[in-house]
Amino acid sequence: MTENKLNNRQADSSRARRIPYAANQPSSSGELELRSEEMHDILTRPPHILVRSGISVICGVIVLLIVGSFFFKYPDMVVGEIVVTTENPPVWMVAKASGRIKELNCTDKGEVKRGQMLAVIENPAFTDDVDRLKTGLTQCLITDSSLIFPPALLTSNYELGNLQNTFSSFLRTTTNYENFLSYNSTSKEKEALQLQINGHKHYSSALKKQLELKEEELSIARMAYEREKRLYEKKIISEAEMEAAENTFLNIRLSLQQLQTSMASNEIEHGQLIESVSKLDVQYMREKNSVLSELRTAYGELLSAIESWEQTYLLISPLDGTVTFNSFWKSNQFVTAGDKVLAVVPHHSGEIIGRIQSSSSGSGKIKSGQRVNIKVQGYPYMEYGTLQGRVRTISLIPNENNYSIEVELPQGLKTGTGKVLDFTGELNGQAEIITDDRSLFSRIFSPLQYLMSNHVGK
Repeated sequence: MTENKLNNRQADSSRARRIPYAANQPSSSGELELRSEEMHDILTRPPHILVRSGISVICGVIVLLIVGSFFFKYPDMVVGEIVVTTENPPVWMVAKASGRIKELNCTDKGEVKRGQMLAVIENPAFTDDVDRLKTGLTQCLITDSSLIFPPALLTSNYELGNLQNTFSSFLRTTTNYENFLSYNSTSKEKEALQLQINGHKHYSSALKKQLELKEEELSIARMAYEREKRLYEKKIISEAEMEAAENTFLNIRLSLQQLQTSMASNEIEHGQLIESVSKLDVQYMREKNSVLSELRTAYGELLSAIESWEQTYLLISPLDGTVTFNSFWKSNQFVTAGDKVLAVVPHHSGEIIGRIQSSSSGSGKIKSGQRVNIKVQGYPYMEYGTLQGRVRTISLIPNENNYSIEVELPQGLKTGTGKVLDFTGELNGQAEIITDDRSLFSRIFSPLQYLMSNHVGK
């Protein structure tokens, strides 16, 4: 039976192949007639294995996506501008005044020492005169009792420009102090009073000797008077002799009292003279301190004015290092206030680090130890790769809504592709701080959780 059915299907199939469009020809009744049983079976009853396989594949893909969403992670990043520099970064020399470059005392890539004058911007003063004046001022000695200046400091002619008025004030106060020390009238008055005090001391010493002699004389007169009095009582001498002895005793006693009064008066005058000297000392010190204070003030103002002039018109190297120009500078070339004229790269720059200025948005995610990818300007990261770093520190408070972040570079300037970047003191770029590796499931579920929590809260 099965063989007959199979033979019948093969015969029908052969007829269908001989008449390919017979199945599509309409019958006399207007209905579509299907001559192929296989086509009929496919159209009316799809194969179960195909359905099962398709559903299994779709379910498998969905399961893989769900499972993969737990394992596949996409990082959260905080992006900011970064400057790759060193612990001792290059120091930029910025022009603080506009004008032509009057003197250029260095060359690009040249070695310089700390304190070396690199350039001078045009100004009315002569640089050599200001330098000589500053050197002379550092050799000055101003004390309470003396004033020592280099011989040429006050006698030289200087072209100081804006510093001239300050220097003239210093000269005036210096002259006043010298005149005070040399021709002060208070000092002469004190010397005169001191002579009077010395005279009173000698006079007082003489009075003391006279007093001692007068006391001895009074003692002798008293004994004579006592003796004459006893003799008078015994009627040996007359009353006139006794009265003469008594008168002598009283006269000597009166002289002694007068001498004592003179000594007391001399002591009073001596005390008054000493008090006058003390007042003169106070007056002298007050005047001297006033003149000395004016001199020291003028001295300090002159030094401050010179320092201000140097900061305005001079470019002085703050450290030992190498000079690098950011432009082609020549003498008589014009610069504008605020221009970065040149930089000094220190010899001992220290470890290479990065400094990021990050906005406060998302700064709460930044922690120490987080990975940082750095894309350096001038080195396309698709070709050179990126530098790898880690967050070392982050400032506690923002500055103008920006946090300062310090990044350490364990591999230095070696990129992820193994290339080493050239370092000239400073590199700029973009930093991507990897704050968190979140799974895809977490990213999908977080908005749903937020919506659900808000919905439940309401």
